[in-house]
Amino acid sequence: MIFLEQKALQLQMNPHFIFNVLNGIKALGNSGKTEELNTTISQFSILLRSILSNSRKDEISLKEEIESLKNYIELEQKMSSKTFEYHIITNLNNIDIEEILIPTMLMQPFIENAIKHGIQANQKGKITISFDVKHHFLNCSIVDSGIGIHQSKKEKINSNHDSLALKVSKERIQHLSMKNSFSIDEIVADSIIKGTKVWFKIPLKTDY
Repeated sequence: MIFLEQKALQLQMNPHFIFNVLNGIKALGNSGKTEELNTTISQFSILLRSILSNSRKDEISLKEEIESLKNYIELEQKMSSKTFEYHIITNLNNIDIEEILIPTMLMQPFIENAIKHGIQANQKGKITISFDVKHHFLNCSIVDSGIGIHQSKKEKINSNHDSLALKVSKERIQHLSMKNSFSIDEIVADSIIKGTKVWFKIPLKTDY
C-alpha cells in the first residue's frame, strides 16, 4: 500500500504550487523581464521532467535528489509571498554524491511543509537541509526558522495532498529503518521557539 501510494504521489505536484508558478511566468512575460522569465521556465521544465522521470524509479542518486530540491526551492522562493534563504549541507565521509542512492520524492514533502506552514510571512526565514553519513546510515534533516510544529498545526488546515504526502513519507522511512528512525522536534533556546527540525535516517545504499 505504501509503495502504491508513493507511486501515485510521485506523479502529482501540489496544484497550488503549479498555479503559482504559471501565474508567476505570466506576470514575468507581461512585465517584459525576459531573462528572469527564461530562467523560471527552464527551472520549471527541469523540475517537471525530473518528477516524471524519477516516478519510474525506486531510487535516484543523491546528486539528482539535491538538484531537484534546488529547482523546487528556488521556484518557491520566486513565487512565494514569504522571504527565505536555504542551504544544503553534505558530509558524506568521502563517498561520491553520485554513488549514494536515495528513494525518490522522500525529502520534498517535508520541505514543502516547512515553507508553507513553518516560515512566517513577515520575517525572513531560513531552511537548512543536511545529509550526513554515519554508521552505515544516511542521516537527513530539514531545519526551519519558523513558528514551530505545534503552532503551525494550530494555524494550518492541511490539504489532502499535504497530509497524505507527509504520512506516506513517514511510513516509508519507518519501513526502511524500523524504530527510532524519524523525529519532528521544535527547536527551543532560552524558552523561545526558534523553529522545527525534521530528522530521519535510512540505510546507506550505494551503486558500487
